Amino acid sequence: MQTRKWVTHVVFWILFLLLWSVHDLNYHTNILENIETNIFAFIPYAIIVYINLYVLMPRYLLQKKIASYVALLLLSIVLITLFSSYYLAYYFEYINVYLPTARFFASLPGKIAIVTEVILSLCLSMTLFLIDAWYQKERSIQEIEQKQLETELNLLKNQINPHFLFNSLNSIYVMLGKNLEQGKNLLLQFSEILSHQLYETSKKKIPLEREFENLQNYIDIERIRHEDLVTVMCNFPKDNENLNIAPMLLLPLVENAFKHGQSTKGYHVRINASVTLGTLNFNIENSVSEKTRNTSKKEQGIGLTNVKRRLALIYPNLHLFQVVAKNATFIVNLNIQLDEN
Repeated sequence: MQTRKWVTHVVFWILFLLLWSVHDLNYHTNILENIETNIFAFIPYAIIVYINLYVLMPRYLLQKKIASYVALLLLSIVLITLFSSYYLAYYFEYINVYLPTARFFASLPGKIAIVTEVILSLCLSMTLFLIDAWYQKERSIQEIEQKQLETELNLLKNQINPHFLFNSLNSIYVMLGKNLEQGKNLLLQFSEILSHQLYETSKKKIPLEREFENLQNYIDIERIRHEDLVTVMCNFPKDNENLNIAPMLLLPLVENAFKHGQSTKGYHVRINASVTLGTLNFNIENSVSEKTRNTSKKEQGIGLTNVKRRLALIYPNLHLFQVVAKNATFIVNLNIQLDEN
Protein backbone atom coordinates (compact mmCIF):
# COMPACT_ATOMS: atom_id res chain seq x y z
CA MET A 1 0.00 0.00 0.00
CA GLN A 2 2.84 2.39 0.89
CA THR A 3 4.67 1.61 -2.37
CA ARG A 4 1.48 2.24 -4.34
CA LYS A 5 1.12 5.61 -2.60
CA TRP A 6 4.66 6.69 -3.48
CA VAL A 7 4.24 5.57 -7.10
CA THR A 8 1.00 7.56 -7.35
CA HIS A 9 2.73 10.73 -6.14
CA VAL A 10 5.68 10.30 -8.50
CA VAL A 11 3.36 9.71 -11.47
CA PHE A 12 1.33 12.80 -10.53
CA TRP A 13 4.36 15.11 -10.54
CA ILE A 14 5.79 13.60 -13.72
CA LEU A 15 2.51 14.17 -15.56
CA PHE A 16 2.17 17.64 -14.07
CA LEU A 17 5.73 18.50 -15.16
CA LEU A 18 5.18 17.19 -18.70
CA LEU A 19 1.85 18.95 -19.16
CA TRP A 20 3.23 22.27 -17.92
CA SER A 21 6.36 21.93 -20.07
CA VAL A 22 4.20 21.29 -23.13
CA HIS A 23 2.13 24.33 -22.21
CA ASP A 24 5.34 26.42 -22.03
CA LEU A 25 6.13 25.55 -25.66
CA ASN A 26 4.03 28.61 -26.45
CA TYR A 27 6.86 30.71 -25.00
CA HIS A 28 9.95 28.53 -25.39
CA THR A 29 10.18 25.85 -28.10
CA ASN A 30 12.78 23.59 -26.46
CA ILE A 31 10.84 20.95 -24.49
CA LEU A 32 13.91 19.65 -22.64
CA GLU A 33 14.85 23.11 -21.40
CA ASN A 34 11.23 23.63 -20.34
CA ILE A 35 11.35 20.41 -18.31
CA GLU A 36 14.68 21.39 -16.72
CA THR A 37 13.34 24.81 -15.80
CA ASN A 38 10.04 23.52 -14.42
CA ILE A 39 11.75 20.92 -12.24
CA PHE A 40 13.26 23.76 -10.20
CA ALA A 41 10.12 25.89 -10.45
CA PHE A 42 7.88 23.14 -9.07
CA ILE A 43 9.90 22.53 -5.89
CA PRO A 44 8.11 25.33 -3.97
CA TYR A 45 4.79 24.18 -5.45
CA ALA A 46 5.41 20.64 -4.15
CA ILE A 47 6.22 22.04 -0.71
CA ILE A 48 2.91 23.91 -0.36
CA VAL A 49 0.95 20.99 -1.85
CA TYR A 50 2.24 18.58 0.81
CA ILE A 51 1.90 21.13 3.60
CA ASN A 52 -1.73 21.52 2.56
CA LEU A 53 -2.44 17.78 2.15
CA TYR A 54 -0.72 16.48 5.26
CA VAL A 55 -0.78 19.41 7.70
CA LEU A 56 -3.48 21.99 6.96
CA MET A 57 -6.24 19.70 5.68
CA PRO A 58 -6.05 17.00 8.41
CA ARG A 59 -5.64 19.49 11.27
CA TYR A 60 -8.03 22.21 10.15
CA LEU A 61 -10.21 21.48 7.10
CA LEU A 62 -11.20 17.92 8.04
CA GLN A 63 -11.67 19.05 11.65
CA LYS A 64 -14.13 21.68 10.36
CA LYS A 65 -11.92 24.61 11.44
CA ILE A 66 -12.69 26.37 8.19
CA ALA A 67 -11.65 29.91 9.12
CA SER A 68 -8.26 28.78 10.45
CA TYR A 69 -7.72 26.61 7.39
CA VAL A 70 -8.50 29.39 4.92
CA ALA A 71 -6.32 31.91 6.79
CA LEU A 72 -3.33 29.55 6.99
CA LEU A 73 -3.74 28.44 3.38
CA LEU A 74 -3.83 32.04 2.12
CA LEU A 75 -0.77 32.86 4.22
CA SER A 76 1.03 29.82 2.77
CA ILE A 77 0.12 30.84 -0.77
CA VAL A 78 1.47 34.38 -0.21
CA LEU A 79 4.71 33.12 1.33
CA ILE A 80 5.31 30.50 -1.36
CA THR A 81 4.53 33.04 -4.08
CA LEU A 82 7.05 35.54 -2.71
CA PHE A 83 9.62 32.82 -2.17
CA SER A 84 9.12 31.44 -5.69
CA SER A 85 9.34 34.93 -7.19
CA TYR A 86 12.79 35.64 -5.73
CA TYR A 87 13.88 32.03 -6.06
CA LEU A 88 13.07 31.91 -9.80
CA ALA A 89 14.45 35.40 -10.45
CA TYR A 90 17.73 34.36 -8.85
CA TYR A 91 17.74 31.07 -10.74
CA PHE A 92 17.27 32.64 -14.17
CA GLU A 93 19.57 35.62 -13.57
CA TYR A 94 22.58 33.99 -11.96
CA ILE A 95 22.41 30.42 -13.30
CA ASN A 96 20.99 30.60 -16.81
CA VAL A 97 21.43 34.32 -17.33
CA TYR A 98 17.92 34.73 -18.80
CA LEU A 99 17.54 38.37 -17.73
CA PRO A 100 14.09 39.05 -19.28
CA THR A 101 12.68 35.95 -17.62
CA ALA A 102 14.34 36.82 -14.31
CA ARG A 103 12.86 40.33 -14.38
CA PHE A 104 9.45 38.90 -15.27
CA PHE A 105 9.29 36.67 -12.18
CA ALA A 106 10.47 39.52 -9.99
CA SER A 107 7.67 41.77 -11.28
CA LEU A 108 4.00 41.91 -10.27
CA PRO A 109 2.79 40.06 -13.43
CA GLY A 110 5.33 37.34 -12.65
CA LYS A 111 4.02 37.02 -9.12
CA ILE A 112 0.47 36.76 -10.49
CA ALA A 113 1.60 33.98 -12.85
CA ILE A 114 3.24 32.16 -9.94
CA VAL A 115 0.22 32.44 -7.65
CA THR A 116 -1.97 31.13 -10.49
CA GLU A 117 0.24 28.08 -10.87
CA VAL A 118 0.33 27.56 -7.09
CA ILE A 119 -3.47 27.67 -6.83
CA LEU A 120 -3.79 25.32 -9.82
CA SER A 121 -1.37 22.87 -8.15
CA LEU A 122 -3.35 23.04 -4.93
CA CYS A 123 -6.72 22.56 -6.62
CA LEU A 124 -5.54 19.60 -8.71
CA SER A 125 -3.81 17.87 -5.79
CA MET A 126 -6.79 18.42 -3.45
CA THR A 127 -9.18 17.05 -6.07
CA LEU A 128 -7.12 13.88 -6.50
CA PHE A 129 -6.65 13.58 -2.73
CA LEU A 130 -10.39 13.86 -2.04
CA ILE A 131 -11.24 11.41 -4.85
CA ASP A 132 -8.80 8.89 -3.37
CA ALA A 133 -10.21 9.48 0.14
CA TRP A 134 -13.75 8.96 -1.19
CA TYR A 135 -12.68 5.74 -2.92
CA GLN A 136 -11.03 4.43 0.27
CA LYS A 137 -14.12 5.34 2.28
CA GLU A 138 -16.43 3.58 -0.19
CA ARG A 139 -14.25 0.47 -0.11
CA SER A 140 -14.29 0.48 3.70
CA ILE A 141 -18.07 0.86 3.69
CA GLN A 142 -18.41 -2.06 1.28
CA GLU A 143 -16.20 -4.23 3.48
CA ILE A 144 -18.25 -3.31 6.56
CA GLU A 145 -21.52 -3.98 4.72
CA GLN A 146 -20.21 -7.35 3.55
CA LYS A 147 -19.32 -8.32 7.12
CA GLN A 148 -22.73 -7.14 8.30
CA LEU A 149 -24.43 -9.24 5.61
CA GLU A 150 -22.45 -12.31 6.63
CA THR A 151 -23.32 -11.71 10.27
CA GLU A 152 -26.98 -11.24 9.43
CA LEU A 153 -27.05 -14.44 7.37
CA ASN A 154 -25.55 -16.39 10.26
CA LEU A 155 -28.13 -14.91 12.62
CA LEU A 156 -30.94 -15.88 10.25
CA LYS A 157 -29.63 -19.44 10.12
CA ASN A 158 -29.52 -19.54 13.90
CA GLN A 159 -33.13 -18.35 14.03
CA ILE A 160 -34.16 -21.22 11.77
CA ASN A 161 -32.13 -23.99 13.39
CA PRO A 162 -33.59 -24.11 16.95
CA HIS A 163 -37.13 -24.11 15.59
CA PHE A 164 -36.32 -26.93 13.19
CA LEU A 165 -34.50 -28.99 15.84
CA PHE A 166 -37.35 -28.63 18.29
CA ASN A 167 -39.95 -29.88 15.78
CA SER A 168 -37.82 -32.84 14.70
CA LEU A 169 -37.02 -33.95 18.24
CA ASN A 170 -40.66 -33.65 19.15
CA SER A 171 -41.59 -35.88 16.20
CA ILE A 172 -39.10 -38.55 17.27
CA TYR A 173 -40.31 -38.39 20.85
CA VAL A 174 -43.91 -38.95 19.79
CA MET A 175 -43.00 -41.84 17.46
CA LEU A 176 -40.82 -43.63 20.04
CA GLY A 177 -43.91 -43.79 22.22
CA LYS A 178 -46.02 -45.22 19.38
CA ASN A 179 -43.70 -47.51 17.48
CA LEU A 180 -40.15 -48.24 18.60
CA GLU A 181 -38.96 -49.49 15.19
CA GLN A 182 -40.31 -46.49 13.33
CA GLY A 183 -38.89 -44.30 16.05
CA LYS A 184 -35.43 -45.73 15.36
CA ASN A 185 -35.89 -45.02 11.64
CA LEU A 186 -36.90 -41.47 12.46
CA LEU A 187 -33.85 -41.11 14.66
CA LEU A 188 -31.62 -42.29 11.79
CA GLN A 189 -33.21 -39.80 9.40
CA PHE A 190 -32.90 -37.08 11.99
CA SER A 191 -29.19 -37.85 12.38
CA GLU A 192 -28.80 -37.34 8.62
CA ILE A 193 -30.61 -34.01 8.87
CA LEU A 194 -28.44 -33.00 11.82
CA SER A 195 -25.31 -34.02 9.89
CA HIS A 196 -26.49 -31.88 6.99
CA GLN A 197 -27.04 -28.97 9.33
CA LEU A 198 -23.68 -29.34 11.07
CA TYR A 199 -21.50 -29.77 8.00
CA GLU A 200 -23.37 -28.08 5.16
CA THR A 201 -24.81 -24.88 6.61
CA SER A 202 -21.34 -23.41 7.17
CA LYS A 203 -20.89 -23.39 3.38
CA LYS A 204 -22.18 -20.58 1.19
CA LYS A 205 -23.53 -22.96 -1.47
CA ILE A 206 -24.14 -26.72 -1.64
CA PRO A 207 -25.32 -29.02 -4.47
CA LEU A 208 -29.05 -28.76 -5.04
CA GLU A 209 -29.25 -32.56 -4.85
CA ARG A 210 -28.05 -32.44 -1.22
CA GLU A 211 -30.69 -29.88 -0.32
CA PHE A 212 -33.40 -32.08 -1.85
CA GLU A 213 -32.13 -35.09 0.12
CA ASN A 214 -32.37 -33.09 3.33
CA LEU A 215 -35.91 -32.01 2.47
CA GLN A 216 -36.90 -35.61 1.75
CA ASN A 217 -35.62 -36.74 5.16
CA TYR A 218 -37.63 -34.03 6.89
CA ILE A 219 -40.77 -34.83 4.88
CA ASP A 220 -40.44 -38.54 5.72
CA ILE A 221 -40.25 -37.69 9.41
CA GLU A 222 -43.39 -35.56 9.24
CA ARG A 223 -45.21 -38.09 7.07
CA ILE A 224 -44.57 -40.90 9.57
CA ARG A 225 -45.47 -38.75 12.52
CA HIS A 226 -48.85 -37.74 11.07
CA GLU A 227 -49.48 -40.69 8.80
CA ASP A 228 -53.16 -40.88 9.73
CA LEU A 229 -53.79 -37.18 9.23
CA VAL A 230 -51.55 -35.85 6.47
CA THR A 231 -51.54 -36.49 2.74
CA VAL A 232 -48.15 -35.66 1.28
CA MET A 233 -47.28 -35.44 -2.39
CA CYS A 234 -43.79 -34.33 -3.35
CA ASN A 235 -41.74 -34.33 -6.50
CA PHE A 236 -38.02 -33.58 -6.66
CA PRO A 237 -36.18 -33.74 -10.00
CA LYS A 238 -33.31 -36.19 -10.37
CA ASP A 239 -31.32 -34.20 -12.94
CA ASN A 240 -30.42 -30.90 -11.32
CA GLU A 241 -27.93 -29.65 -13.94
CA ASN A 242 -25.06 -29.57 -11.38
CA LEU A 243 -26.61 -26.53 -9.69
CA ASN A 244 -25.76 -25.07 -6.27
CA ILE A 245 -28.06 -23.44 -3.72
CA ALA A 246 -27.68 -21.73 -0.35
CA PRO A 247 -28.11 -24.40 2.38
CA MET A 248 -31.24 -24.55 4.54
CA LEU A 249 -33.05 -22.11 2.25
CA LEU A 250 -35.96 -24.36 1.27
CA LEU A 251 -36.46 -26.25 4.53
CA PRO A 252 -38.26 -23.37 6.36
CA LEU A 253 -40.86 -23.33 3.56
CA VAL A 254 -41.52 -27.06 3.92
CA GLU A 255 -41.48 -26.79 7.70
CA ASN A 256 -43.94 -23.89 7.52
CA ALA A 257 -46.35 -25.98 5.40
CA PHE A 258 -46.45 -28.83 7.92
CA LYS A 259 -46.56 -26.57 10.95
CA HIS A 260 -49.48 -24.39 9.85
CA GLY A 261 -51.37 -27.13 8.06
CA GLN A 262 -51.69 -29.50 11.03
CA SER A 263 -55.27 -30.32 11.86
CA THR A 264 -57.06 -33.13 13.68
CA LYS A 265 -59.44 -33.26 10.71
CA GLY A 266 -56.62 -34.04 8.30
CA TYR A 267 -54.55 -31.83 6.03
CA HIS A 268 -52.48 -31.98 2.86
CA VAL A 269 -49.06 -30.78 1.72
CA ARG A 270 -48.07 -30.73 -1.94
CA ILE A 271 -44.49 -29.96 -2.94
CA ASN A 272 -43.30 -29.72 -6.51
CA ALA A 273 -39.81 -28.76 -7.67
CA SER A 274 -38.44 -28.48 -11.19
CA VAL A 275 -35.34 -27.09 -12.84
CA THR A 276 -35.42 -25.25 -16.17
CA LEU A 277 -32.32 -23.68 -17.72
CA GLY A 278 -30.63 -23.14 -14.38
CA THR A 279 -33.76 -21.80 -12.67
CA LEU A 280 -35.28 -23.65 -9.72
CA ASN A 281 -39.07 -23.57 -9.61
CA PHE A 282 -40.23 -24.50 -6.12
CA ASN A 283 -43.94 -24.70 -5.30
CA ILE A 284 -45.59 -25.62 -2.00
CA GLU A 285 -49.29 -25.82 -1.31
CA ASN A 286 -50.81 -26.74 2.04
CA SER A 287 -54.18 -26.61 3.71
CA VAL A 288 -54.45 -24.14 6.57
CA SER A 289 -55.79 -25.26 9.92
CA GLU A 290 -58.40 -23.28 11.78
CA LYS A 291 -55.89 -22.65 14.56
CA THR A 292 -53.46 -21.08 12.09
CA ARG A 293 -56.19 -18.91 10.57
CA ASN A 294 -56.91 -17.54 14.04
CA THR A 295 -53.23 -16.84 14.72
CA SER A 296 -51.84 -13.38 14.05
CA LYS A 297 -49.84 -12.92 10.86
CA LYS A 298 -46.83 -11.82 12.91
CA GLU A 299 -46.72 -15.17 14.72
CA GLN A 300 -47.20 -17.09 11.47
CA GLY A 301 -44.58 -15.31 9.40
CA ILE A 302 -41.24 -15.79 11.20
CA GLY A 303 -40.03 -18.58 8.89
CA LEU A 304 -41.19 -16.86 5.72
CA THR A 305 -39.69 -13.56 6.82
CA ASN A 306 -36.32 -15.21 7.32
CA VAL A 307 -36.49 -16.84 3.90
CA LYS A 308 -37.37 -13.53 2.25
CA ARG A 309 -34.46 -11.80 3.95
CA ARG A 310 -31.98 -14.53 3.02
CA LEU A 311 -33.19 -14.43 -0.59
CA ALA A 312 -32.69 -10.66 -0.67
CA LEU A 313 -29.15 -11.02 0.68
CA ILE A 314 -27.99 -14.07 -1.31
CA TYR A 315 -29.98 -13.78 -4.54
CA PRO A 316 -30.69 -10.07 -5.15
CA ASN A 317 -32.53 -9.60 -8.46
CA LEU A 318 -32.20 -13.36 -9.09
CA HIS A 319 -35.37 -14.63 -7.45
CA LEU A 320 -39.14 -14.30 -7.43
CA PHE A 321 -40.99 -15.07 -4.21
CA GLN A 322 -44.80 -15.15 -4.11
CA VAL A 323 -47.19 -16.05 -1.32
CA VAL A 324 -50.88 -16.62 -2.05
CA ALA A 325 -53.53 -17.33 0.60
CA LYS A 326 -56.84 -18.61 -0.74
CA ASN A 327 -59.47 -19.47 1.86
CA ALA A 328 -58.12 -22.61 3.55
CA THR A 329 -55.13 -23.02 1.21
CA PHE A 330 -51.69 -21.48 1.43
CA ILE A 331 -49.41 -21.42 -1.63
CA VAL A 332 -45.75 -20.43 -1.91
CA ASN A 333 -44.04 -20.04 -5.30
CA LEU A 334 -40.29 -19.53 -5.45
CA ASN A 335 -38.11 -19.13 -8.54
CA ILE A 336 -34.32 -18.79 -8.16
CA GLN A 337 -31.60 -18.43 -10.77
CA LEU A 338 -28.93 -20.79 -9.40
CA ASP A 339 -25.19 -21.14 -9.92
CA GLU A 340 -23.56 -24.09 -11.64
CA ASN A 341 -20.77 -26.14 -10.06
